[in-house]
Amino acid sequence: MSSILPPLDCTLSLDEIIDFHISCNNRGAAFSFADAQGSITDISHFEFARAAHRVAHILRPQRLGPEGQVLAIIALTDSLIYQTLVAGCIKAGIVPFPISNRNSSAAVVHLLDTTKSHRLLVTKASLGPLTDAISADLATLSVPYDLSVEEIPLLGQIYPYLGHEKLSHEFVPYPSPTTRTPLDTVAMYLHSSGSTGFPKSIPETHRTLLHYAAMDAIFESRELAPRQAVGALPSFHALAMVEQFIFPVLAGGTACIYPPTSLSTPMEYRIPIVPTAENAIDNARRANANGIVAVPAMILEWAAAEEHVEYLKTLKLLTYSGGPLSERVGDKLVREGVNLVPMYGATEFGAPSIVKRHQEEIDAGEWAWLRFSDRVHVRWMPQGDGTFECQFLTTPETHQVAIENLPDTKGYSTKDLFERHPTKPDLFKIVGRLDDVLIMANGEKTVPGPMEDVMMSSPYIRGAIMFGRERNQIGVLIEPNPQQKVDPSDEKQLAEFRNLIWPVIQEANENAPSFARIYKEMILLTQPSKPMVRAPKGTVIKKATLALYNAEIDALYNTIEASNSAGSDVEPPSSWTQKDLEPWLMKHASQLAEHPIRVGDDLFDQGFDSLNATFLRHRIVGALKTSDHKGVATKISQNIAYSHPSIQDLASAIVRLVRGGDAASSESDSIDDHKAAVEAMISKYSEGFDVAPSATTPRSSDAAVVLLTGTTGALGSHVLAMLLDSAAVQRVYAFNRRGRTPIFERQHDAFVDRGLDTSLLSSGKLVYLEGDTAKSDLSLPADLWTELRETVTVIIHNAWMLDFNKKLSSFESHIKGTRNLIDLARSSPHAIRFLFTSSIASAQGWDQSLGLFPEELQLDASVAVGNGYGEGKYASERILAASGLEATSFRIGQVSGATSSGAWSTTDWVPAIVKSSLALGAFPSDPASLVAWLPAEAVSGAIVDAALTTTTPPFAINLVHPRPIPWDLVMSSMADSVKVPLKPFAEWVQDIRDRLPNATAEDLENIPGLKLLDFLAAAEAGRANTEFSTTKAQELSNSMKLLEPLNVNDARRWMGYWQGKNFIQ
Repeated sequence: MSSILPPLDCTLSLDEIIDFHISCNNRGAAFSFADAQGSITDISHFEFARAAHRVAHILRPQRLGPEGQVLAIIALTDSLIYQTLVAGCIKAGIVPFPISNRNSSAAVVHLLDTTKSHRLLVTKASLGPLTDAISADLATLSVPYDLSVEEIPLLGQIYPYLGHEKLSHEFVPYPSPTTRTPLDTVAMYLHSSGSTGFPKSIPETHRTLLHYAAMDAIFESRELAPRQAVGALPSFHALAMVEQFIFPVLAGGTACIYPPTSLSTPMEYRIPIVPTAENAIDNARRANANGIVAVPAMILEWAAAEEHVEYLKTLKLLTYSGGPLSERVGDKLVREGVNLVPMYGATEFGAPSIVKRHQEEIDAGEWAWLRFSDRVHVRWMPQGDGTFECQFLTTPETHQVAIENLPDTKGYSTKDLFERHPTKPDLFKIVGRLDDVLIMANGEKTVPGPMEDVMMSSPYIRGAIMFGRERNQIGVLIEPNPQQKVDPSDEKQLAEFRNLIWPVIQEANENAPSFARIYKEMILLTQPSKPMVRAPKGTVIKKATLALYNAEIDALYNTIEASNSAGSDVEPPSSWTQKDLEPWLMKHASQLAEHPIRVGDDLFDQGFDSLNATFLRHRIVGALKTSDHKGVATKISQNIAYSHPSIQDLASAIVRLVRGGDAASSESDSIDDHKAAVEAMISKYSEGFDVAPSATTPRSSDAAVVLLTGTTGALGSHVLAMLLDSAAVQRVYAFNRRGRTPIFERQHDAFVDRGLDTSLLSSGKLVYLEGDTAKSDLSLPADLWTELRETVTVIIHNAWMLDFNKKLSSFESHIKGTRNLIDLARSSPHAIRFLFTSSIASAQGWDQSLGLFPEELQLDASVAVGNGYGEGKYASERILAASGLEATSFRIGQVSGATSSGAWSTTDWVPAIVKSSLALGAFPSDPASLVAWLPAEAVSGAIVDAALTTTTPPFAINLVHPRPIPWDLVMSSMADSVKVPLKPFAEWVQDIRDRLPNATAEDLENIPGLKLLDFLAAAEAGRANTEFSTTKAQELSNSMKLLEPLNVNDARRWMGYWQGKNFIQ
């Protein structure tokens, strides 16, 4: 028997819709349940509406008292009774407020107070301790708060003819209001989960709920599966309000629920059935449901049992909401033939996604992608990493959101992050929450949702939360399934469980960027006495759980990052000899890099990164601590992988330490050895220059065509902006390495961060290229490489890794990249000008007694001896000089923050000094030193001047400030702004040196100078005080010639920028 559907066009209010079912004698089933024997009882829309009238009589006899009083409900009762209470309140002109019984008494008091609710419906027999605690808390308030605590009506009172009510049965209609209910008055309150503090009350108006009811998801699901099993949902939750109230009462569906437990004793209270995955699916079978709405946790359990999967295949629809479902589990169910559909929604905006999908999308395995209803207006806000925040703009006629929190227009910011389908622009997939995004210490962003979903597909894992905000690496908190009896304090059990789940962690790592990969050492297990904190719908409340494990997480980082700590679960090599160490190191390095590592080649040239180096050191230390050489563990420096960047060198260094020597051999640190290595690199990449370049025509006098590498960094962004703004440039090829997010998004974010004009990025001059300079063809298609060869007139090579810890060998791929660009220029039919952004670090070995470092090519490699960064720049400069091209090398000094915005990368050494100074309580003073830092605008201006000049620029240009100022003037300007004193540089460096032996993870974050100790020690020794001639630079560029000295305002702008980035407080 069917019912006449009520209109949802806002011509009727909710209380009028309840009466509509009575006046139309609607006999279709609103609710349905089956007893243990499978006998089905249907509650018609007609009977449900009459029951609501009976509740109204009980709660507000004769409609006495004011309209719109709020009545809170904290009751452990059956779904049928619960939703009838809600409907009865609405009929009586009362505003129901369903509240979770899992809230603390303090949270409940907060909700009562914020909604001015002075009545509370309860089930004292089951929730007595909570109701007593609420009363006790109210009694302690400074201002008296009256609260009437009342028992809920019983089944027999409101359903005297349960399942059999006829028109002829005794019934007294409840009095109607004297005036129609305005649609924008509050119909009910719901509340948030309280994952970030006390739960918040959310008002739902009649209009809002009617708009929710008219959504495609509701009607499509009713069309596909009119009998849906929804009884396992907690009745106070928003999802239950959609499925147990809106779906049956407003949209005409049938909600299949658990049978009331008081069927045989209708005038007594009975505790309802406690939902489990097992009894939920059994109840759906007995109730003859053709659809199920469930939370992901239940689906995970069903998917593990073949008989349940067979049943799910018979359903017309299996809908889930309330959290993510593992893609592996979803893929399995869809392959088996289950019509699995995610439903996206929330208390604040209803369920705006569409349930029906295209068959080709199902066939393609795209079950997790969502399409949105035409009734809603979505604004997608790009986050700069390929994801978008979903925002719903209010549409008064079709979608009135419950909460409007946007600053610029009416609408709701969900903070939910989605990715757009690569080929179907109307499909989106949720990947996480804006407030879940982990912003690491290096500024990289990680969206944990997709990785956590993969982990949750493991049968051994009940919960997974990634962490690492403002840290240098990502970790994960794992809650083992109860069947896994694991004591996390037992090192052996911990290691065994980590190995057990390692395959699924590796699977999660497969599609993650290198900085977000999880290492085995970063897996933390929950303690059985401290399970993860969960919301009523079963999803983990991340913030509360991480707060619960804050001490354990800090301890884990201390273990990993601190110089005197490491785990002991690493099996050591069979002996500490070169023969056994090399394969042991190679095995662990290959595991960390996730690809085979060669013994004799530079680790970093093989894709090793700083995280890999950290964990390799950790394993070395851990192995030493379980061996007969425990004391050697304290001698393994933080930078050992940088100082010895091949497996062969690293093994040799460890062997020397084990034998009681020093990690560095006397030969390896000699100036002559460094000089020979530099000359060998120059020789290797200068081969073939005996053949002249191919150019047969001079450079064109037309507007320039520029190939610029490395455009997303500070300097590259400024150079790109100037080129795009110049009428003398007709095209700019912006060349960068491939990244996780589209290059145009990365470039846009870089411009925004540095206060540059983003409208320039819409210029028709701009062509984005992504490739790899270390490849001879730059990893570009042949036709595109040929286009560059034939059209480019200027190459500005700016892409280079900045790392003062690494040796020359780690920069070989960059030197090779320089040679590949030189070969591109040499093969051109016309002359190409080649500009290279070198560094004053290429003069780090200059004998200061010889005076100013000249703007000339230096053929003695000893001038560059020091760290690998400067040696690599020097080698590239020499190779360029031998190339036969018209070329200029810019020895660039420290680039300071932009004059306009103060934007200065937080990964640079100057901000590292500033942050360290705040932690140490003093800034370093050096009265004899000068600061010749250049604003980014001045450096980029000089480079662009050289690119576009009609004369031939000099080969060597020193780009440092021509008017340096005292170091102490800069330091005192910054120190004064935060009320911190100065301290002699030597003492300041010694303070850092003293911290190193016992450094904690917190120290390493707050004192980044700990990782730059060698660099700072060199500065202290005066090796950074070389002065440079700038005569040619000033002749070439007016931006250099007219440059004003740095001043206090510059320092304040830098500090403001770093504070705005939350880098410093």
